[in-house]
Amino acid sequence: MNVIHIRTFFMGGNQLRKITITAAALGVTLLLTSAQGAFAATATKISITPVQEKTVVHTLANLNPIKIGNKSTVRLTDVNILTQDEENILTYTLTITNGDGKTLDLLDYWSKVKTTSGTTYSTSLMTKDKSKKALSAGSSTTLTYVAKIGKNVTFSNLVFQVIKWDFNQANYESLKGQFKIPATYLTSTPSNQSKTLKMFDTPVKAKVNQFASFTSGDYNYVSVGLNIQNIGYNLFQDPKIKFVIKTANGASYPMSADTTSSDYKIQPQDNKTLNLMAEIPKSIKLTNLELQLIQEDETSKLNLPIATMQLPNATSQSLAVQPNIEKFIALGSGKIAVKVSGVTLLQSFDEHSLSIRFNFRNTTGTTVIIPKYQFQLQTKDGYRLPITTQVPDNYVLEPLEEKTMNLSVSVPANVNAQNAQLFMNLPVASDSKDNFSYPAGIFALPEVQPLQNMIGQKQFIQTPNGILGVTLSSIQRLPWSDGDLVSAKITINNTGFKTILLPELSGQVKLDSAILTSSTNFITSQSVGLLGPNTSTDVYVVTKVPSYLSFSQLQIALLEKLGENSTSEWVQFVNGGSLPELPTIATGSTYSLETPGRNEELKVLRSFVYSGTSSNLVYTELEAQNKEDRQIDLSQFAGAFVGSEGQTYKATVSQIETSAGPGEKSIVAFWAKVPRNISTSDMKLVVGEGITDNKMTPIKGEPTGYVNAAALELQLTTPSIKSNLTNLDLFPYSLTVKNVRATLTGSTSVNVVFDYNLTRNMDYAIGEFGHKYLIELVDSSGRAFEKEFVPESDLKVTNGGSASFSFDDAAFQDRTSGSFQFNVYDVFQGQKLKLGSQGYYYISSLNR
Repeated sequence: MNVIHIRTFFMGGNQLRKITITAAALGVTLLLTSAQGAFAATATKISITPVQEKTVVHTLANLNPIKIGNKSTVRLTDVNILTQDEENILTYTLTITNGDGKTLDLLDYWSKVKTTSGTTYSTSLMTKDKSKKALSAGSSTTLTYVAKIGKNVTFSNLVFQVIKWDFNQANYESLKGQFKIPATYLTSTPSNQSKTLKMFDTPVKAKVNQFASFTSGDYNYVSVGLNIQNIGYNLFQDPKIKFVIKTANGASYPMSADTTSSDYKIQPQDNKTLNLMAEIPKSIKLTNLELQLIQEDETSKLNLPIATMQLPNATSQSLAVQPNIEKFIALGSGKIAVKVSGVTLLQSFDEHSLSIRFNFRNTTGTTVIIPKYQFQLQTKDGYRLPITTQVPDNYVLEPLEEKTMNLSVSVPANVNAQNAQLFMNLPVASDSKDNFSYPAGIFALPEVQPLQNMIGQKQFIQTPNGILGVTLSSIQRLPWSDGDLVSAKITINNTGFKTILLPELSGQVKLDSAILTSSTNFITSQSVGLLGPNTSTDVYVVTKVPSYLSFSQLQIALLEKLGENSTSEWVQFVNGGSLPELPTIATGSTYSLETPGRNEELKVLRSFVYSGTSSNLVYTELEAQNKEDRQIDLSQFAGAFVGSEGQTYKATVSQIETSAGPGEKSIVAFWAKVPRNISTSDMKLVVGEGITDNKMTPIKGEPTGYVNAAALELQLTTPSIKSNLTNLDLFPYSLTVKNVRATLTGSTSVNVVFDYNLTRNMDYAIGEFGHKYLIELVDSSGRAFEKEFVPESDLKVTNGGSASFSFDDAAFQDRTSGSFQFNVYDVFQGQKLKLGSQGYYYISSLNR
């Protein structure tokens, strides 16, 4: 007998998606059930149809069998048509029962299919049935035939013939009978019934037990839960068949499977629900839908329909999970709970920044690996905005561990962000041809309140050990040598009763939506990331900007490190408009620095101007006092002098380089050179705590910026010159000069001797002291001679000390008398300031 083979015909694009991740994901059943049974009344609508009993309909089972022996029969048990672009593919199954007492030779029989108008189509057996040649007595088998038919042919237009080869007939064919399907018969499996079929020789029962649809953008997503029961006696493994949704107009839409519905195994008498989804344009009506099972023939490689199952009609109902309600998702042998816990919207010009706080919680005692979910924001107007995350491939949750992720997305200013929803989609395999992702969950977002200025506002972050309050305490724009510094101070407060280990954080700054990267530093005020109960710590995000740059909005974000090269937004703040003015400290008032673990007070001691020939030197001394009850390393201060018209001059700083004890005071000196024509009458000193790279500047370190700044009012003056040499201040030193004797010897040499008292205020510690006393003798002729004396080196702290110096000049040759002026200066950085002056007469050694 010759077997007629039809030509190969492929069903394009109907590929079952495989998602290559190990974790299981939410299926249709979970999609239809949110935690605590709550559904959200939101924009996305879901269609859910419970299986209901239908009225009795006629099916293929109502067709009379064809007798091929005394007790042997043939039944038409299945018919399927797969719609194609040119010709459709027909498969039909004949079930042969051998009720006779001898073996039935199957090679004696064949089947043909014709139209009622007489057109005959070539038929061939599926590859799996070609080896069936005999049927034992008392048994049954199935033979599935394949034919290519016309586009407009329906089941009721076809006649299925059963033929026995008979060489006594003219055409060697004896017609044993034929099946004609009435137009009123239902050829597909009713939605409330199961379909028994063989998949690669394993008998299974398939039944649609869940059906849902929801709208996203321009598409409806149809979700099907297909239960497969292994009714055989051997293990049933994923046969890699394909699934399509067939619409009323005959169009087919491929279905994708979630991760639990691929590479599965079903033990005998066990069952499993496969979770499938298809994307269908909204213009297609979701009525009279059918699910078709497609199997690739081993030899012809044709995609052949092996079952067609009716789907119920859908009714609208919401699917989104409410905010702060957990949805449970199985991942391998573990399970996680996920929820949306908060939303912030930072308004900008052409786009807004929406930040969604999303929580993952491991509810089991086993470690789970979070799949690299793909998040998407869907607005109520149908816009779908992808959310980029930097979650690493192996994002691990330990048993009972909880982690929070901030999902940030830019929303165009003309798109309404209210009533939006968050889609959490399963990751797509690299070899997938699907153009959409399977949603593991859909979440309603709480009402969004746009934020403009968040200084002083606190946000709360849930951690495994408690809740952290995070506050944007201040934003400052500070003058610096190569531009300005923008510094944001963020206070993190542990509101609970357990010590919390802070995550590894970094900082990000956006100016008018432009991200600054290379010049941004994240600074912590303490070296250890532990935060005790009811305590707080300050962190700073500092970036450099050109001094001429203007901007109208500043966004500050703290990023949590998730992996080697991945971060997630931890918290975000925004400030619109101009930045706040620096706090101004009035003359005589103190400035308190309340950095945790390093409370200090600053107060201006004295300020004056050293006049020079080409430039002046402005100089200020501050009193720094340790307000802690323990010894600390004082802040390494930095700052700049600011003129009344905004001119800035970076200051050089000198301070102690040792720790300060409780209550101890020290002197911090600031100075800078300024042009001679600059008015210093309203000048202020902007001073703060120095930073170096990503930490507070250590002792002897060189600051690269500063934070926690204030503008100290100064009274810059040129001190009056005393007409005597009593109490000449060089704080903390005070010098009194007396009994000045300049002796003429008749030669060119003059010897000068003076007595002095030098005291030091021991209430203050000092660092490297750059000041010196300059002693100057000015002869009546105008010639001047000088000598520098260093406190505590050349001049000892004493009451009743004596010092001397000498000089030579030809003008004193043979002189025996005359007068001179004895001047005392404060000399600093090459500039000098006269402190006092007094006139004296020379003493001649020749007159003795």
